Amino acid sequence: MGFQPGIAATDTGNGVGAVDYRLQRQRVLTEVAEGRVGRADVCDAHPELLRVARNVADVSDLVCPVCEDAAVARVSYVFGPRLPAGGKLCTTGAEVARFRQRSGSFNCYEVEVCPACGWNHLLRRYPL
Repeated sequence: MGFQPGIAATDTGNGVGAVDYRLQRQRVLTEVAEGRVGRADVCDAHPELLRVARNVADVSDLVCPVCEDAAVARVSYVFGPRLPAGGKLCTTGAEVARFRQRSGSFNCYEVEVCPACGWNHLLRRYPL
């Protein structure tokens, strides 16, 4: 598995303050492939994250890098003022874009989740 520049689906504007975790993702997958990290250690998605991935998240065209049985879903949460402590689930890019119009400092977190095996990894974080 190589570096995949197309993995980030949402436009983040100018990219200032964005943190991309694809290199860390690649390192974790290498550790799993070489047997230094067990599959159970990386396929540990929270039940709520799995529910969202199965029922409302956008399914990507990427196959799960761990189980290779299902396509991974991208789940986006926005955190900021006047939002619940667990953030606000955004099911579309339009929902994320609406937070750009609001006053306040909001951050979006995109997580890759396999609904079949529970693989999950933070893809990136960026300010809105």
